Amino acid sequence: MTEDQTSTVDQLILDHLDRANLPDTAENLIIAALCGADHLADMLGGTAPQRPRPPVAATDDRQPIGTYLAGIEVTGFRGIGPTATLHLVPGPGLTIVTGRNGSGKSSFAEAAEFALTGDNKRWSGRTSVWRQGWRNLHADTDPRIRVRLGVEGHRDGATVECHWTGDANLTEATTFLQATGQRRQNITDLGWDTPLQLYRPFLSYSELGGLVSGSPSEMHDSLQRILGLGRLVEIETMLKTARRDLDQQRKRGTETLPALRTTLAEHPDPRARLAEQALTGRTADLDQLDTLTTSSDTADDATVVPLRQLDVLHLPDRDALTTTIEALRAALHQIDDLAGTPVEEAKALAGLLRDALRHHASHPDQPCPVCGGRTLDEDWAAQAHTHLHQLTRRAEHLDAAHRAERQARRALRQQVPALPAVLHLDLSSESVHTDDARTAWQRWDDLLATADPHTIAASATTIVDALRDTLTPVQTAARQALHRRRQAWQPVADQLRTWIDTERASRHAAVMYAAVKTAIAELRTIGEKIRDDKLAPVAAEATTIWNTLRHDSNVQLGTIKLAGTGPTRRVDLGVQVDGVPGAALSVMSQGELHSLALALFLPRATMPDSPFRFLLIDDPVQSMDPAKVYGLAQVLAQVAKHRQVIVFTHDDRLPAAVRHLQLDARILAVSRLTRSQVTVTGGRDGDPAQRYLNDAAAITQDEKLADTLRVTVVCNLIRDALEFTCHERIRVQGFRAGTSVTETEAAISEAQGLRPTLALALLGDRKRVADLTAELTRIDSAAPWVVRAANSGSHGGATNLTTLVDDARRLVRKLSPT
Repeated sequence: MTEDQTSTVDQLILDHLDRANLPDTAENLIIAALCGADHLADMLGGTAPQRPRPPVAATDDRQPIGTYLAGIEVTGFRGIGPTATLHLVPGPGLTIVTGRNGSGKSSFAEAAEFALTGDNKRWSGRTSVWRQGWRNLHADTDPRIRVRLGVEGHRDGATVECHWTGDANLTEATTFLQATGQRRQNITDLGWDTPLQLYRPFLSYSELGGLVSGSPSEMHDSLQRILGLGRLVEIETMLKTARRDLDQQRKRGTETLPALRTTLAEHPDPRARLAEQALTGRTADLDQLDTLTTSSDTADDATVVPLRQLDVLHLPDRDALTTTIEALRAALHQIDDLAGTPVEEAKALAGLLRDALRHHASHPDQPCPVCGGRTLDEDWAAQAHTHLHQLTRRAEHLDAAHRAERQARRALRQQVPALPAVLHLDLSSESVHTDDARTAWQRWDDLLATADPHTIAASATTIVDALRDTLTPVQTAARQALHRRRQAWQPVADQLRTWIDTERASRHAAVMYAAVKTAIAELRTIGEKIRDDKLAPVAAEATTIWNTLRHDSNVQLGTIKLAGTGPTRRVDLGVQVDGVPGAALSVMSQGELHSLALALFLPRATMPDSPFRFLLIDDPVQSMDPAKVYGLAQVLAQVAKHRQVIVFTHDDRLPAAVRHLQLDARILAVSRLTRSQVTVTGGRDGDPAQRYLNDAAAITQDEKLADTLRVTVVCNLIRDALEFTCHERIRVQGFRAGTSVTETEAAISEAQGLRPTLALALLGDRKRVADLTAELTRIDSAAPWVVRAANSGSHGGATNLTTLVDDARRLVRKLSPT
């Protein structure tokens, strides 16, 4: 494969976005969807933070650490009650797990998938009924799944355990990872989130069936999942859901506007008229409407303005008024005290004295220019100054008293201004009656207009008290009228405010709706490129696999393409039937389509960058005709040279095909007894070593064969059994020692011949052949003889075949890895 397998689908999308000329909002919507529903909600709300990006996977040239399955132990889960264990050899090879329907074999597959991924594709997208039956009714203990892993470079591997306590739901499992001899870790420490998207090693029958039993869109999505591209569907679905919600939201302002218009038309408040005006035109003035919802009234209301004017009328408190009246009385009292005194004469005389003193200053010691009598000398001047001071002080006291009297009268006018015009208005329609207040206020104005300040001083307090008594009920009535108006407007204001919020949200939704449409269109374009890029190498290898699978089929596979979007998405599978082009879904049988699905699954699941060195396939044989089962057996055996392939099937045709084609495969049988007791045995023919020995035993009884040929065939089969068992032992030992699979397989290839292979398996060194006899004797006293006889007999030597087979069977059992 030439594709960069380290890239996640998310990163591939981001890489394409970096090269796309997309508006920022649409690009941010796609990125937000990649990061999750919360980020998308923030982005749709218009408050997206700095553009978040999913982490970019680090890339290097190192191969990922390979992981194999060493065993699956299940308790109380699905069809398994008491603890049952499926023992596996953690290394390349084909294992076929057989058992009738309901035997519990698929429960092993589902348990391993759930423990390692937290989900099961057989249940995904189905009703909750499929999940409710996960707990076995016959289990006496809490459900538990334990998956033992063989991990390259780690001695004794690791274990993933998933268990439930009490009445916990399926999703409430406790799962942990534990390497042998180390503390427990989180399952996420495996780092499989991204690889599970790209190289998912599990394939259930329901996923195979999705290509033949579902709608075109289901077939499309099933193939996308098989290709590891389900993420594209997930992200597009998230954006399409947002588009649907935005489409509804952008219409709500218009949908709720008629009800608002009706309310406004029926309301008498002038603010309703202003609101109607703000709603005219193509776009409503939301700012003006906002102002109307928060205003207590409107300034141009002919009724509200007088009510507000009455509300703000102010009379001085009694103490302030009393202080002013006392000042007036004090001024009048001083004026009265100076009444009858020659104050005015003193003021005139003071003026004459000032003139005479000025004349004296310029003409000293001259006779009085008025009377021509006394000389205006210094003595006269001194007496005149004294007299002038006395006269001036008397005049100043009188002036001050008059000023105080005028200031007091002005203060009274300021404290209680002239009769307000509003008291002349007829407000009886609002239950506000101003006649008494107007009369009382007019009395006040008349009082201040009088020329007699003594009358003002004597009557001011009484008149203002009377005015206050009449004005208070008027103001109370005005406030009540305003309150009634506010109460009548408030429901309308609330409805208006709600509509404003809805309309603003609708306008924002309209903008985001357009952006989401752009984002979806771009994502589809990107998705098509990603699908084509990912599908191309897979399709090429799938074609090769199909050519093996399609035994006796006249259908030749052509182009494979995921086409269409939304409800029109589909799978275009180009095929030729006897050289004539056609559509796969219309001309291929179910078995052929299952074979095609498997051909598409295997290339992706076996990519070099995958950490999963195992494939777990459930029921791939259904609907296949016998010829294609043989092709399937050959394909699986070929993949098993480099991968651990575990196939679950209730159909005996696959084990039969393996036997007939003489393919190496371990065959295990799953049986279900009463109360969900599940057992795993070596099947009808067991593993290949047992099958070789069974064939050898049968040939010993075949009298039609010549003795020489019989000996040669039996001994060769015994050699095959011993070598296969040694290879299994070497692989298990390698994993337990932390040796990489590559090194182990290289060592097996270098151990040419039975004795070097035994030396490698028993002594860890193919070259220690000289020490082999002692080690074989320690294992079984007959072992050296079995090895010598098998070697010599395979070259035509004579031997007791029945005894040899029996002893070889015992030796194989002792050599088998545990």
